[in-house]
Amino acid sequence: MTARDAGEGLTERYLTLRDGRSMRVVEGGARGPALFFECGLGNAAGTWIGVQRILAASCRTLSYDRAGLGGSDVSPQSRTINAMAGDALRVLDAAGIDEPVVLVGHSWGGPIIRLIEERAPGRVTGLVLVDPTFSAVFGDRSMRGVRAMYARWQWASQLGFRRRLLRPFADGRWPEYTPHDLAVALEDQLTVRDLRTARRELRELYRSREVVARLESSPSSVPIRFLIGMRRVEPLRSLMAAEAARIAALSPQGESVEIEDSGHSIQQERPGRTAQEILRFVAENATTASGSAS
Repeated sequence: MTARDAGEGLTERYLTLRDGRSMRVVEGGARGPALFFECGLGNAAGTWIGVQRILAASCRTLSYDRAGLGGSDVSPQSRTINAMAGDALRVLDAAGIDEPVVLVGHSWGGPIIRLIEERAPGRVTGLVLVDPTFSAVFGDRSMRGVRAMYARWQWASQLGFRRRLLRPFADGRWPEYTPHDLAVALEDQLTVRDLRTARRELRELYRSREVVARLESSPSSVPIRFLIGMRRVEPLRSLMAAEAARIAALSPQGESVEIEDSGHSIQQERPGRTAQEILRFVAENATTASGSAS
């Protein structure tokens, strides 16, 4: 178990699940509403460093490395969406978070948190989906392209070209990050180990299309908000914006927010705006709950 840099103002901890696996979590904040962060495909907790630090000033926050990513043990189970949702609930148990939480998920983490809420509705007070994966983009051609891309990345990383793969991230792509934040965020990015796990997750992603489509066709039992990056005007972005608006409209407390100056990785490109939207969601959620109680 190797100590890793959680980032300024954040701390890491290793939790042991009931099956004996060790899972790395990153925590920040001691009081306030509880927020639980789920990462995208093949990403570790460092993806949330900027957002988590801001929110830790007024919330209790927890992010984690999924099985086989970052500092967490590999799982012998297939990386199905059901298995990952189950692991997330086990992490919450092991972390001692008994109070209901707001779940925040990026990309593939979006469908995962919706499944968590479906499986354990009493443990969730709200959902924030940050540029999530939609079933509408699960086409055979697009999935073949993604699988080929990850295979190329793993091949290049195995041959020692990881530094070259990471060069684009040093070009100001994430302008709000300090050099230290950038180093923490990239510590596990495109390593052979994480890419191997990402490809395991990817193999199950396409098979999960029916589960994701079912979740998208149902109203959320808790407030739900989408954040969609719209910096580029292109068919995929327009499709994602339309899907977010459609799914949000199914729920009485659903909303979709378009982030005009960001692409897919909103939490890294615009951590300040992401945190602002999450705080607004938490505040509105609390006001609604208070009004209902009275």
